[in-house]
Amino acid sequence: MSRSTRLATAALAVVAASALLVGVSLAGAAAPSAGTAAGGDAAAFAGVDGPIADGAVAQAGSEPTARQIRGSPVLDLFVSQRSVPGGAESTVTIDIVNTGEMEIGNQLDSRVTTARGLTLAIDDSDVPIDVEDGEIPVGNVPTAASPVSVPLDVTVPDDVPDGTYEVEATARYRYTFEIIPEFNDHKDRRGIDEFDLTIVVDDGARFAVLETDTDAQVGGSGDVTVTMANVGDETARDAVVSGTTTSPGVRLGAGEGGGQSFVGNWAPGENRTVTFDSSVSEAFGGGAYAISSTVDYRDPNGIAETAAPARAGVVPVREQSFSLDNVSGTLEVGYSGTVSGTITNEGPLPVENAVLVADSGSNGVSLGESRYALPRIPPGESAAFSFDAAVSGSADPGPRQFRFTTRYDSGDATATAEAARRVEVAPRQPEFELAVDNATVPAGETRRINVTITNRRPETLSSINAGLYADSPLTAVNEEAFVDDLEPGESADIWFEVAAAPSASVEAHPIEFDFRYDDERGNDRISDITQVPVTVTAATDDGGTPTGPIVVGVLLVAAVLGGAVWYRRR
Repeated sequence: MSRSTRLATAALAVVAASALLVGVSLAGAAAPSAGTAAGGDAAAFAGVDGPIADGAVAQAGSEPTARQIRGSPVLDLFVSQRSVPGGAESTVTIDIVNTGEMEIGNQLDSRVTTARGLTLAIDDSDVPIDVEDGEIPVGNVPTAASPVSVPLDVTVPDDVPDGTYEVEATARYRYTFEIIPEFNDHKDRRGIDEFDLTIVVDDGARFAVLETDTDAQVGGSGDVTVTMANVGDETARDAVVSGTTTSPGVRLGAGEGGGQSFVGNWAPGENRTVTFDSSVSEAFGGGAYAISSTVDYRDPNGIAETAAPARAGVVPVREQSFSLDNVSGTLEVGYSGTVSGTITNEGPLPVENAVLVADSGSNGVSLGESRYALPRIPPGESAAFSFDAAVSGSADPGPRQFRFTTRYDSGDATATAEAARRVEVAPRQPEFELAVDNATVPAGETRRINVTITNRRPETLSSINAGLYADSPLTAVNEEAFVDDLEPGESADIWFEVAAAPSASVEAHPIEFDFRYDDERGNDRISDITQVPVTVTAATDDGGTPTGPIVVGVLLVAAVLGGAVWYRRR
């Protein structure tokens, strides 16, 4: 091989390698976009194109923050009245249900789950029936307003045989995929979803859903009523309506997702209303769920038939909510008190036979009765509650986290709502304030000591026995005093006599007081001991001749007389 040939071969190899590297990098860059499109379409039907990114998109692999809100609409289309007669122009109804989906965030947020500016386009090119064509404007479809009903004109020629025909519906819309409130930033996308809709051509018994209603709340149970009409041209005999749903968190009838109701003979043009038991768990995301109603019957020849299912949306009553206000306590270390507040029914329904359950969450705080029966509370109205509580003498002062659970009836089920509030436990305070007067006793004498006691408790105290205790060199002449009762802040005067020994040192000596009393609940209690100083002063006379000079004079006289006797004997 010549040198020029070798150079040409090397150049071709370099070009091929460069092209290969460019292809690999392009494929790697495209992979995240494909994954994003597939992920955004997880809740749609088969054949759905899914949301299409429009505008700024977060980098692949970026970690979401607590300040982000991210979600998307999740649409479901179904024909609630799908059967049409041959040789006529009819109207069927398409119901659009948006259940929404949150990628970041727990509660559905309409800012990211609403399908905005939605339009529908129907493709009937593969069927012998004529369905309204062109783009049909629908508008915004939020989760709270679903299902949104769209009428659709259908024309069936005379020569079209009875049967089931599928047309393709394409929904186009825009939505906000992500919001970052901190930076006032949002990212929009386009969504394109495709659905297969079934239209039944049948001149026999046909059924359509006219109306649905329910009194079941999220988190509870209740009835679902479905009003249907026989829109066909023959009587359905021994008709049985079966209701089913595949929505997570929703149960119909005795089994998971289904129920039945016998309606008998059903003539053309007649309406029937059937009722199913239902329950909706707290995990239900909100909005509407789809119920499918199927009629099994016998035709005039006695042949068993099953009509095409008629589907419609059902919107359960939103979950009951409550608020707690003005929750406070009169709790103090070593004493009993109360925890009280106000509960408000935020709706949407009145609440009867509800019970408020309190839990202190602390071993040092015990509730006498932890369940408080609430009266009937209409929406928007409030009721007061109060719990008795006792605080251990060894408990530490400070805040306690009380948990309150409201239990109420929701249909045949019992639902709950929880809230937490802080309640302060105050340090222990003396029951009585003492003011002592004349706390001075001369050595060897007895004096009356006057004491004024004031009730510092926020309750009336009764049968108050005051006790005085003294140690040598002091002695309590009378040790007890009695007060019938004291209201909060009320005072009373009592007195005691205290004697000081003649040998008592001139200084302050302690005496002690304690009180035994009954509180408002009838509990027999003993207060802490309070010490008070009593000052012992020097002994005093009674106002006569001083004893000291007399003793000295007597001694002098005795000395003189003794000297005189001694002198005479000498």
